[in-house]
Amino acid sequence: MLSGDEIEFYTGEELEDRQVVRPGDYIFTPAGVVHVAVNRSPTPAVFVVARNEPAARECEVMRPELDARVP
Repeated sequence: MLSGDEIEFYTGEELEDRQVVRPGDYIFTPAGVVHVAVNRSPTPAVFVVARNEPAARECEVMRPELDARVP
C-alpha cells in the first residue's frame, strides 16, 4: 500500500480471514483465492498491483452471496 489510512483485506472461501493493511504493507494473493478489500476511510487507498496472467480480467468471478460476510 503506497498511501491512505488503512484497509481491511478479507480472504478465504467464506472471507473468514481478515488483515488490516497500512501504508508500507505488501499483500500477496495467490491465484484463485477469494478476496475483497474494504476502505472505510474517506481517504483513497493507493496500491501498485501486478498480475502475471495476461488475461486476468477474463477470469474474475463475482461472488455476491459473500457480500454479507464483510461487516
